[in-house]
Amino acid sequence: MISLPAPRQCLALVCLLLVGALTGVYTSLFSQSWVLVLGVPLLVPLVVLLITHPQSLFLMLLISRCALDPILESSRFSSNVGLGAALNLLVVACAVVWGLQKLSQRQRPAMLLWVAPFAVMVLGTVMAPDTISALKKLVAFLSYGAVFVMGHQLCLDQDQRGLQTLLRVVILSAIVPLTVGMVQYATGNLFLEGRLAATFTHPNIYAFYCLLVVIALLGLQHTEGGDPGIRWALLPLLVASIVLTQTRSAWAALVVAGLLYGLLVSRRVLLWMLVAVSLAAITPAVQDRLMDLLQGNQVVQYAKLNSFAWRQYIWESGLRWMSPSHYWLGYGVGGFKHYSIDFFPMSGGNAFGAHNVYVERFFDGGLLAVSVFAVFIAKQLQKAWQYTRQVRTLGLLYIALIASYLILNFSDNVVDYLAYNWYYWSVAGAFYAMATGTGQGERKAEA
Repeated sequence: MISLPAPRQCLALVCLLLVGALTGVYTSLFSQSWVLVLGVPLLVPLVVLLITHPQSLFLMLLISRCALDPILESSRFSSNVGLGAALNLLVVACAVVWGLQKLSQRQRPAMLLWVAPFAVMVLGTVMAPDTISALKKLVAFLSYGAVFVMGHQLCLDQDQRGLQTLLRVVILSAIVPLTVGMVQYATGNLFLEGRLAATFTHPNIYAFYCLLVVIALLGLQHTEGGDPGIRWALLPLLVASIVLTQTRSAWAALVVAGLLYGLLVSRRVLLWMLVAVSLAAITPAVQDRLMDLLQGNQVVQYAKLNSFAWRQYIWESGLRWMSPSHYWLGYGVGGFKHYSIDFFPMSGGNAFGAHNVYVERFFDGGLLAVSVFAVFIAKQLQKAWQYTRQVRTLGLLYIALIASYLILNFSDNVVDYLAYNWYYWSVAGAFYAMATGTGQGERKAEA
């Protein structure tokens, strides 16, 4: 007599057949892109790691994210959706799982900090002229809050060792971009106008990222167990990369952070800054970028504006176009870019972002959004200032971190640069944990 298979065996067989059928359908649909064919199956072990060890998944995503932009750009199966969106959702899930596993009252400061900004983003998404684009921005913003909370959580779990771990991961993540950048420079395979972009989609993003790694290097140097050898090996390469990106806002932020560090922490840095600025001043690319600001400042027919004058023109055009009835709540997330075709005389039928987060925040979210985000930043600055009374150097570096972010936001669409924001907000979350004492940051980290 023939024996029938057990119910569990039948169920397993059906599941295997179903998986095989779905794999075949998926492969046939996206066979034109090897990234998509391999990308989704690779998400399976990531989901397993999410459930078993979310902390390791967070650090793994962080150490690799800066090298993934070229792959993620090629994986888009529409103008708004791709594997990048899946990574955003994965990092949000990572924060949720990790938070549930480590549920504690000490998590509240980090979570409460993001409640009002997130509520404003949700309101702006409801009012948005382009819902799909706004939802994408909302998920990206949620991922920024997620990495902030996980950077905070890392210091809750490991105290100062958590801060060291995070800073080391950020520094190690720079190896691939720096290597690619050096190869690009040596071979002349540069971005438009000879600017260095490394693994990023634009030189500005690479410059902002390198600036953040510089601050991480200095932070690691002033924590217990910091290795000065790492700093001196990578610091010149990072500074040179910032110069070669030809990103003027990053130059300004680097000078401000360097002056703050030199005047209040180590006067020797001022001497090195003088040498670096002198060398940069005689570099033709730097001279060209600075001289560019002296011409093309008038809006006249057939005249070509320099990049800063162009920015000023689009800011003025957008703010003049705004109706007073929208001063309180704005036009919704993505409103500035959506309506730029209507109000910007030089749009040529193309939509442009504001290249200024403050202007865009007011246009999209009105005085409500500006007020909420002002309080959001002011709260962090307050904690950073209080932290200087406990651990002076790390507190000043936290202030330098925030100051650099504020400077960069003045002339670029920084909130749209997802990779950079992941690194920035994770480091900011770790510093916030130390500054609020939830990471037991009262213990001195320096002699």
